[in-house]
Amino acid sequence: MKMHEYPYVNKRKKTIRFMIHHSCADHIALSGSFNHWAPDELLLIHDKQDEWIIEIPMLPHGKYHYKFYIDDRMWMEDVENRHREPDGVSGWNSVLIV
Repeated sequence: MKMHEYPYVNKRKKTIRFMIHHSCADHIALSGSFNHWAPDELLLIHDKQDEWIIEIPMLPHGKYHYKFYIDDRMWMEDVENRHREPDGVSGWNSVLIV
């Protein structure tokens, strides 16, 4: 079985799927340059295996930075995405290229 790169860009469905495994969060949001870093717009859905998932509509071609915002207090890069760049503070932004 072929594993997809994350985030998973589904050209057929015209969506992008983001996932994070987190066992003790109450809520997780996706935030990035594509939504002006809004910390509360794109909420992930929690499943029974402690996976948090969101599918967003396809973005225009380009390069985007993003992070997950956990419980309104902690920013975290996407550890499943090997593409990242310094965030200008003391951490990393994950990078998505569409």
